[in-house]
Amino acid sequence: MTTQEFTALVRQYQGLVYTVCHQLVPDEGVAQDLAQETFLAAWRAIDRCPPGCEKQWLARIAANKAKDHLRSAWARRMSTPGDDVLALAGAPADQGPEAQALAQLGAEELEQKILALREPYRTPCRLCLLEGYTPAEAARISRRPEKTLNAQLWRAKKMLRAQIEQEQNQERRIGDGTV
Repeated sequence: MTTQEFTALVRQYQGLVYTVCHQLVPDEGVAQDLAQETFLAAWRAIDRCPPGCEKQWLARIAANKAKDHLRSAWARRMSTPGDDVLALAGAPADQGPEAQALAQLGAEELEQKILALREPYRTPCRLCLLEGYTPAEAARISRRPEKTLNAQLWRAKKMLRAQIEQEQNQERRIGDGTV
C-alpha cells in the first residue's frame, strides 16, 4: 500500500477509529492520542491487513489500543504497595489464561513474548491474542485448517505459560536470595 492510499484510508476511517477509542476511553484528548496510535500501528502492520477488511481491522486495532490504555491506566491509578501479591494470590478462578497472563504481565511484555515465538506458533498467537481475531478468522487469514490453528494456539499458550512460570520462579529465587 502506498503512502497516498494509506492517507486516503486514514481520512476515510478517522471518524470511526476516534469513535471506537472514545467509546472505551471517555477523555477526548486520550481518545485522540489512541486514534493516532491506532493509525501508527496500522501503518507498521499494513501488510497483515486482509484485503477488503480495512474497516474491521482498524476498528479492532483501535479497540485493542483503548483496552490496553485502560488496563495500564487502571494499574497506575489503583495500585498500592503489596497489591501485586494479593492480585496474584486472589486471581479469580474463572478468569481465562489470556486474562491471567495479561494481568500478571504488562501487555507490552506479553506482546514481545508472543512475537518472539517461533513459527508456526507466532502467527496464531499474534492473530488471536494480539489482534483479536477469532480462531476461525485467524485460520482463514493464515490459510490454515482451523483445527491445526487451534492446536498451534494451544501449544503456543502452553509454551508461553511455561516461560512465564519459569521467569516468575527465577524472580522469586532472586528475591529470596537463593540464587
